[in-house]
Amino acid sequence: MKWPYGPLDLSQRGNSAIPEVKETLGAWTRPAALDLLKGTPVNCLVVEWAAGSSDDSGQQQALKPLIEAGRRMGISFVGKIASGAAPSSSAESARAAGISALILDQPPKISLNLPVIRQFARDEVAWEAATPIFSTTGHEWPGLKLDTMRGDTAVAGPTGVPWVNSNAWFSLLAGKLAPGKIRWLDFDPPDDPKHLATYSMAVADSEAYGSRWIISLTDEFRSALLKANPQAVASWSETCKTLAFFASHREWQSFQSEGILAVISDFRGDHAFMSNEVLNLLNRNREQFQIIERSEALLKAFTGLKAILWLDDAAPADAQLEGLMAFVNQGGLLIAPAYWGPSGVTPKIRAPAIDYKMYNEGKGQIAVPVEGFVNPYQVAIDVHLLVSRRNDLVRLFNPATTNCHASFDPVRRTQLVQIVNYSSQPAEFVSLWVRNNPRAGQLWNPGKKDAVSIPGVPGAPGTEFHLPTIAVTCAVEIEGANA
Repeated sequence: MKWPYGPLDLSQRGNSAIPEVKETLGAWTRPAALDLLKGTPVNCLVVEWAAGSSDDSGQQQALKPLIEAGRRMGISFVGKIASGAAPSSSAESARAAGISALILDQPPKISLNLPVIRQFARDEVAWEAATPIFSTTGHEWPGLKLDTMRGDTAVAGPTGVPWVNSNAWFSLLAGKLAPGKIRWLDFDPPDDPKHLATYSMAVADSEAYGSRWIISLTDEFRSALLKANPQAVASWSETCKTLAFFASHREWQSFQSEGILAVISDFRGDHAFMSNEVLNLLNRNREQFQIIERSEALLKAFTGLKAILWLDDAAPADAQLEGLMAFVNQGGLLIAPAYWGPSGVTPKIRAPAIDYKMYNEGKGQIAVPVEGFVNPYQVAIDVHLLVSRRNDLVRLFNPATTNCHASFDPVRRTQLVQIVNYSSQPAEFVSLWVRNNPRAGQLWNPGKKDAVSIPGVPGAPGTEFHLPTIAVTCAVEIEGANA
């Protein structure tokens, strides 16, 4: 959790720091403010430590009483060092003060005798240089997009569903390109009173897809907490309840994402924008997909897939092409920017509404856009139409503003579907459909110690579960599922 206060935070605000904000920052420096964290899952605070300015010394002196009190409570502190500060001297003072780790946006040239957490801009992540814990900036605030709101009503976007901002796609990508590493998403809430109750949503959008949000509160919210404002206290309690829910189910983050569609790219350089935005839009359209890094396409068996989207202009290597064609010949659909199959095959235009040439190969097909992949939005819509819903593993009926992430534990043979509600209003009458035929599922809800069994209703094919009202998030575990 970010814990802003002191000279550095005031200087970052400049002349915009009104007296009430200064008062809040002052109150946040006192160890008594840590009482807010008692009984919560929050056990690590991120503080500004050095910016290479004249305020550094005052900031570090102001932090010492807080660090001492926090460590007695079992709280760790991570110090953020800006690129303008001297890492060596800043690290030395941080270690002496009891700081446990440092956040740096550049790799240190020498050993700092403290663990380092690298921080990257979201679109500039050096995946190979990611530290065991790494942080990224530049993310969206999750929820219904503000400019599609009219009062409390969400206006549908071009997809016909409410336009939802989410960082889910990035979390899925990071889990694939930096496997086994803990990722901290660094983003701040809008400075808008309407978002007082959506901190738990930011937690759920991060955790359900395998990341962790560095909790960040607005000045107004922190001031309201200090004054024991009932609405603020209730929102904070809901946030901590959501945090505790995911903390008690860390094993879920080791589950494998499910999907009958594989998206293949190197997700870097010139391909980053297209591939990242396609992932974002596919997730927004509730498509379940697996991510395969292009260099690993040979190592990945294409079993269980119905379709492959090869996004990059670069053609597959010979061995990769052999695997792709074997997939097509066995009945799979390959969506690619160019045709790589045998010569002499006459394509057909699928339909006027979708401008793709369709090449029949063996039992399957290769779909190639007439004009190549140009617009990521159009690519996502086309993929949605080409793959269709008939092969879905999971669906939400009456989904409203909810989305879901399906994953699988091959050891326990357990399917997990996590549902997130992106509205501040509860989602009612949502049903979950799965292709399997279980008699029941285990429903997990924040604030509940144990799961409750919910019966499955035959869905011809598959099974449907009628879910209770979803405030923020819930999850359904189905044991004995097929991979």
